[in-house]
This record gives sequence, C-alpha cells and structure tokens, in this order.
Amino acid sequence: MRFVLLLLVLTLPFWALAELVQVEPLPGLPLSGLMAFMPAVAAAILVARAQGRAGLRAFLARAFDWGRMRGHALWTPLLLLIPAAAAASWAIQGHDPASPGAALWILAVMLLAFFAAGVGEELGWCGYLLEPLARRWGELAAALVIGVVWAMWHLVPFLQAGRAADWIAWHMAMTIALRVVTVRLYFGAGRSVFATALFHAFCNVGFFGLPMYGGTYDPRFTAVAVIVVAVALWLAVAVRRPAS
Repeated sequence: MRFVLLLLVLTLPFWALAELVQVEPLPGLPLSGLMAFMPAVAAAILVARAQGRAGLRAFLARAFDWGRMRGHALWTPLLLLIPAAAAASWAIQGHDPASPGAALWILAVMLLAFFAAGVGEELGWCGYLLEPLARRWGELAAALVIGVVWAMWHLVPFLQAGRAADWIAWHMAMTIALRVVTVRLYFGAGRSVFATALFHAFCNVGFFGLPMYGGTYDPRFTAVAVIVVAVALWLAVAVRRPAS
C-alpha cells in the first residue's frame, strides 16, 4: 500500500502536465506517459529508506540482471507475443498484412526508448512489489492484483488520449492478462527484471509499430489472444506443480 500511495503522489504531476500541455509524442500517448519511470522511483525511495545505499545499488542493478536468464531460453519467443497478436489483429480487420508500418530505424529507436520505460515500470512492479505479494498470496493472485493496479494507473492517460469507453475496457482487460503473462515470464526466466523490461518494450513496439504509429491498433483481438496465453501458461503451471 505504501508503494501504491507513493506511486500515486509521484504520478499526479504527470497527469497534470498532460492536461496543461496537450501534445502526443505518438498517437494515443500523451505526455502523462512519462509517468512510466515512477514505479522505479517509488521503489527506489522505499528500498533506500529500508536498506540504505548498498541495498539501493543492488536493487537498481536488477535492471540488467540478464545473467539470471541463463538456461531459460525457452521463454524468449514470448517477447513476440504482442507484436504477433497486433499484426494478426491488423490482418483480421481486413487490412493488408504487408502494409508498411514504422521504418526499421524508428522501430529500433522505439525499442530503446520503450526498454528504458520498461525498466522504469518493471523495477517497481516485478523488482519490488511482486515477490512479497507472491509469498503472501501466491503468484497468480499477486499477478492479478498488480494487473488491476497497473490497468487503473493507466486509466487517466487513456482518458487524456480521448479513448472510447469500449477501447479502454478491452485494453484494460488485455493489460491485466498481460501482467499475468509478465509475472509468469519473470519467474520462468529466473526472476529476471531485465527479461520483463525487454518484454514490456517489445509489447509497446508491437502497439506503436502498426501503421499510423499505432493509431490503427484495435485491442479486441489482442485482448483475447493475451487472455488465452495467460490462461494457458497458468494451466501449465497448475498441471506441473502437483507432480513436483
């Protein structure tokens, strides 16, 4: 609760900024999107208070803990979940799947920028908040709780971007399911924050890499696809655990 309240306090200025300066760096991405770094800031403040400088350095180092991913290459294809779902959704809507989206160099810049933002989010959600909740309630319950908070945290930017109510409902459903997938990736990939930040980056590139820089994104098909993957991953976990 301390983390969520502190995150809200840190986020309020970005929501206010987007109201005062109505500029979108990408379609549907108001300036309040800069709040992406606040989960890491909130977590860093709490870690520094509890563990001092040494604890803070160890916590921030989690952003590049790719060494934890050794032996977990099986999870790598999951990075393409949202790009594949978004492209399939584009084709199902009747558009030409070969329609040009963003240029490759723009996609590369997006990936770097969204990775930085992904680190800003996942250090908080996975690096700080997840494991204490998982120990208390179990992985799935922790994923759902964080997913709901995560989705609600994005509600103001969605409204500031002028999104329709049905778009918001579908995308928030997708967001909660995506957190379930992210949590499974975190534990499956050796508790790597780097893995979740990279996944987060690929997800955003999948959204904004569509034609018109994501202006054509329709969350309905993507939500269903992510929910199916989330359910499949956790059914696989439920089947394996009794045997162990």
